[in-house]
Amino acid sequence: MMKRIFALALVLACIGRLLAAEPDSDAKAKTHPGVDWTALFKMHWDNRVKAFKEQNLALQNVVLIGDSITEGFDIAKYLPGRRVLNRGIGADIIGNDLPSDDPRGVLRRLDNSVFDCAATDVFLMIGINDLNIGHSVEQLKIGYRELLKRIKEHSPYLKVHVESLLPTRGMHAKQNAPVNEFNQYLQKLAAEFDYDYIDLHTLMVDDKGELKAAWTEDGLHITEPGYLVWRAEILKVMGW
Repeated sequence: MMKRIFALALVLACIGRLLAAEPDSDAKAKTHPGVDWTALFKMHWDNRVKAFKEQNLALQNVVLIGDSITEGFDIAKYLPGRRVLNRGIGADIIGNDLPSDDPRGVLRRLDNSVFDCAATDVFLMIGINDLNIGHSVEQLKIGYRELLKRIKEHSPYLKVHVESLLPTRGMHAKQNAPVNEFNQYLQKLAAEFDYDYIDLHTLMVDDKGELKAAWTEDGLHITEPGYLVWRAEILKVMGW
């Protein structure tokens, strides 16, 4: 890019010297026949706009926000060299319908986890711990709608990628039915807010409707094969 800018600067400098000389019209016609000034300045405009886009891309941040499953996404390992911020917190929840002494919730940390992060894209996965503390699917729906509503109102141009909850197995397998119900809602909710929906659930479920055994150690959290699948979806969405 610097070479292109330097070359363009030389061209413009030559143009400036030619204009400063101000030869008579006959001399101009003989010395510089057929100079396409419109094309020249269009090239300069195109190059400048391209440089602006490259600068904008270099400055963007992509945010992953969620609970311990997100916190376990090793950015340095799976997305090296990318401007990605991990805003996952173990045991976190959506954040609605909580007792006053419970400080958790994505709803309570949108400023420092999304809005203040110079983010262009947010990948959001949250809700499994809400089920684990006894919240109903209806409570999850209310909280998640409020979450997307706040993001849309504060940052209408932010690209939000709503990710499905993952399947579970073993002692957590009881959550698979509500997870499936909630994911169906999330897909519709994402479309309503004009956001992407990323169906990670389908990519990680086995033929029994549970999280693939080889991809988990405790039935809830995923291991490297799961993160590699997740990584592939992020790369696809971002065009990396």
